[in-house]
Amino acid sequence: METNTCKQCTQFFPVPEGADDYQAGKADCVLEKEDEKGKYWLSKPVYESSQKCEAFRMKH
Repeated sequence: METNTCKQCTQFFPVPEGADDYQAGKADCVLEKEDEKGKYWLSKPVYESSQKCEAFRMKH
């Protein structure tokens, strides 16, 4: 069985070269949330080889 990785997720945004926190394979996992005040985004650091999480959405 093939395991999905963060790199295959629509919420995976690679950290650009030249950024202070750049590392090869490092990215931000950005999740859109909404509450009574409106929309907001949460971001956490991940690596392209990290395993799939409950918020995983496959890129098409």
